[in-house]
Amino acid sequence: MDKKNVLIIGAGPAGLTAAYELLKRSDIKPIILEAEKFVGGISRTAEYKGNHIDIGGHRFFTKDERVNQLWDELMPTQGQPSYDDKILGTDKKFVEGGPDPEKEDNVMLLRHRVSRIYFLRKFFDYPISLKFSTIKNMGFMRTMKCGFGYLGSCLHKRKERFLGCSACQRPLPYQGCLVCFNQAFQEERQER
Repeated sequence: MDKKNVLIIGAGPAGLTAAYELLKRSDIKPIILEAEKFVGGISRTAEYKGNHIDIGGHRFFTKDERVNQLWDELMPTQGQPSYDDKILGTDKKFVEGGPDPEKEDNVMLLRHRVSRIYFLRKFFDYPISLKFSTIKNMGFMRTMKCGFGYLGSCLHKRKERFLGCSACQRPLPYQGCLVCFNQAFQEERQER
């Protein structure tokens, strides 16, 4: 029987997961091409002068139990406080029976993150929330305009587009695909 190969471009989370699942569930041999000298894409932890730094504001969050099971299989969630947890006195709900990050490297660390958007020379919570600080930062009129725009989009749904690209085989318009870009550009021009 001929051995099947598949080429995966990019060693970010999606590419690595695709390769892992192919190896686990089939006889297909994945070949991953990555432009960088490291894996993980922008969802990685870099090491610099002995310090570990998360690149980008990426968080791991999913409601899909299959994704949670995969990550738990690869990187079990922290079960004991790490060195910085002890120093800072952070209070976290650790996973019972989970690994100790001071003794093992293969651990999904629990971290408190604050993500913000810098817009109008002000910081906004991300994800956006309708709090007094949001209204104050945006201003009353801009907030009203956004709110009515949102209500309008709920009442007057636009026809869905880009449910598949014959060139890139992605379910949604992919910004890196010239065919998707050209199709979006042409449709937008026709609407005007």
